Amino acid sequence: MIFITEAITVLVPERRQAILDFISKQHSATVAELSDKFCIGETSIRRDLAKLCEGGYIRKTYGGAILLPANNEVIALDARRHIEESAKSAIAQKAASLIKDGDVIFLDSSSTSLHMVPYLKIFNNLSIVTHGLQTAYNLLSFPHIKVYVAGGFIKSNLKSCNGVFTCSMFSSMHADKVFISPKAVDRSHGIYCSNEEEMHVRRTMMEHSNTIILLCSTNKLDQSAQFHLCDFKKINTVVCEKKPIKKWEEFFSQNHITQI
Repeated sequence: MIFITEAITVLVPERRQAILDFISKQHSATVAELSDKFCIGETSIRRDLAKLCEGGYIRKTYGGAILLPANNEVIALDARRHIEESAKSAIAQKAASLIKDGDVIFLDSSSTSLHMVPYLKIFNNLSIVTHGLQTAYNLLSFPHIKVYVAGGFIKSNLKSCNGVFTCSMFSSMHADKVFISPKAVDRSHGIYCSNEEEMHVRRTMMEHSNTIILLCSTNKLDQSAQFHLCDFKKINTVVCEKKPIKKWEEFFSQNHITQI
């Protein structure tokens, strides 16, 4: 009996590493999916996920888990959709209130922009240009919205297009408003993206838009990432899920940025 207990003790860390490796590749997984793959009961899987969460490797979600990204890693869209869903929905609803019929809109490929889609069904006359493939697909449910996809090289896990061709299409059009969700926001240096491709596409979107609107959850404030998108002079409006702390409210006001 002692020998069996010791064997199980050895196998548990190995199993948890295998679970982490699986989630790292997929960026997310459900309890049922992991239970089936590793032939382990769901109760044991939940315990394993709890330990991995305690170790800071993953974040538990309802019915599963998602990978916690490194500072400049871009997590797959399907996983990002489940991170801070309530905050993203609150931001999306506020952002949609800034739109009016007749607008031409640029939407980035972020999960926050994707959350805006349900709030756009009330409009009768919009033109939306996006490089987010999932965003474009979901918008097809609304017949009164004209949807344009800025095509290019497709990153399958991100469900987005990037590259020269993507930038070319955005540069051939002009928007009333562009909605962008950054990776991080730092008062000293400005706005950051996770990767170089997104940085170039978003800069092009901004250059060809009248109003630049930042979709920013408050936990992105006082953070930084690898690729610098722009300084605060470029930003017209910041939309957060709640009021930021006072120093940020004052900062936005001093930089003539409307905070919603």
